[in-house]
Amino acid sequence: ALPGDTTADLPEATGDEIEITQTTTYLDEFGYWNLHGLLTNIEEYPVGNIELEVQIASAAVGEPTFVGAYGIGPGEVLPFGIRLPLSVTSLDGFEMNILQIRRVEMDSVQLEIGQTRLVTAENGIVTLVGEVSNNSNSPTLIGSVNAALFSADGELITTASCQVCPGYVTPGEKAPFQFMIYGQPSSAVIDHYEIYVAADKAASVDGLVIDFNDPVHTYTDSVGSFYLLGDLQNNSDKILVLRLLGSFYNQNREIIGAVSYGLPGNSLAPGESAPYELVIIDPIEAVADWSIQVDLARSSVRDEPAFQLPASTTGITKEEYLWNVSGTATNDSGQSLKLINVVVEVRDKGTGKLVGLNQYFEAGDYPAGGTIDYSLNIKLDPAFDPSTLEEFVKVLGE
Repeated sequence: ALPGDTTADLPEATGDEIEITQTTTYLDEFGYWNLHGLLTNIEEYPVGNIELEVQIASAAVGEPTFVGAYGIGPGEVLPFGIRLPLSVTSLDGFEMNILQIRRVEMDSVQLEIGQTRLVTAENGIVTLVGEVSNNSNSPTLIGSVNAALFSADGELITTASCQVCPGYVTPGEKAPFQFMIYGQPSSAVIDHYEIYVAADKAASVDGLVIDFNDPVHTYTDSVGSFYLLGDLQNNSDKILVLRLLGSFYNQNREIIGAVSYGLPGNSLAPGESAPYELVIIDPIEAVADWSIQVDLARSSVRDEPAFQLPASTTGITKEEYLWNVSGTATNDSGQSLKLINVVVEVRDKGTGKLVGLNQYFEAGDYPAGGTIDYSLNIKLDPAFDPSTLEEFVKVLGE
């Protein structure tokens, strides 16, 4: 169950549980009015599934906005942000109403927030990164991670939801989060910030054994992006669909970036290996170390594996740092497929080490016996001699 799952036996919520403690408005660089604020639960029980309505005289503001699908525990705060339609030309005299709110079952867990770093780039984009640690005795399921930025006098500047969000943290472990925040007024000076985590006790996840294999390959490209490539193996007895979280650190072991990554392939059978590529675009400092973990909240178990389809490479262009691999796969599964996943790996001929990877998913109608054309670009470390490398193509369907 996710934090804030409702229970039919609970009494009705009234809407008086929520107090709007701060709001701010601004016109962003794209011409949209934004409304941000903080909701505080002033009752002694958790509430969730909150739906807000914004009313402005003589303006169409579109559909109501859900701002809290998960629960807010007693005394906890939930930031929200609403971008209004272009038809809204002013927010003078706006009003907000709570259209929906429910009491929810929630056993809140307070996670420790640490190692936070905030950096504002020259273009105004704010990167906020950090880690949450579970110091409780219970596994924790995280419903949401939000941030609020404040001026020196405590006025709210803007709010944001994380782009890299942890989902499940076992006792004694930690997980990364990262925000990319933009569009706020350029004149606003950020003095401090707060991170708000909605977390609930969860059941243990047992029997999942994932081993990250050596060697790995790392490099930094010409624009400063950091690449980490490697392989992992499913040593459990389940067919898995996996998502990874990567944490990246400087030489002082301070976190400087995070990434969320869906593993190539629609399924990973017991004993099977799969490649991964974690990329940090423009990290705030040079990467000196990293850690990888399975995002248990966003991974799943399948009953049946995906079909592996025969593929034939018909063309390959090998440049110094960019390869293009194209070809055709055949649906020999004996049935119509609705999803195709093409994975292209580039490996060192001598060591078998993964040095390049790309994939794409495409939904559609793929009849039995039909063919599927593919073409992928693979970005490589320019330090390699292309003649020492070879490509491998896998096409999966379901």
